[in-house]
Amino acid sequence: MEWGEFALALAAFLGSHVIPARFREPLIRTLGRRGYVIGYSLLSLALLYWLILAAARAPFVEIWPQEPWMRWLANIAMPIAVLAALTGGMAGLMAGFTLWGAAHLIANGDLAHVILFGLLLAYALFGLAISLRRGWALRLTWPRLALAVLIWAGLFHLHPMVIGVSPAP
Repeated sequence: MEWGEFALALAAFLGSHVIPARFREPLIRTLGRRGYVIGYSLLSLALLYWLILAAARAPFVEIWPQEPWMRWLANIAMPIAVLAALTGGMAGLMAGFTLWGAAHLIANGDLAHVILFGLLLAYALFGLAISLRRGWALRLTWPRLALAVLIWAGLFHLHPMVIGVSPAP
């Protein structure tokens, strides 16, 4: 299918973040705010997972070679990204996605992943800018720090099974 699956997955993911704006209020009235957030979050995660897998299946076109330091950078950035996502509301979540996108963009120099992580980074920066207008209070606590370390460790160990690539340098 060459680039077709990647293009379709990318269109579905981006569309899922544009179209719901039109239907948000009716869906909230129907599902309730919590139901809407849970449903939308699950849909977003499923589409993101498909997009990541589709990028891995796209033809490999190297833009830059992967160097060992790039994986180290991603492994240093990811615990901070998880911590940011857990400690600062929507701005923290967007800051976490910004770090995730930037670190993975650097670590993955093939065309499909540059497109994937470049677009996700741009989208996260846009969301971060909007979120910061509403203010950001970093709520760092020891339980959140411990939870961030546990989530990062889980993501690190599950990465080969779920994504198909080891994040180890």
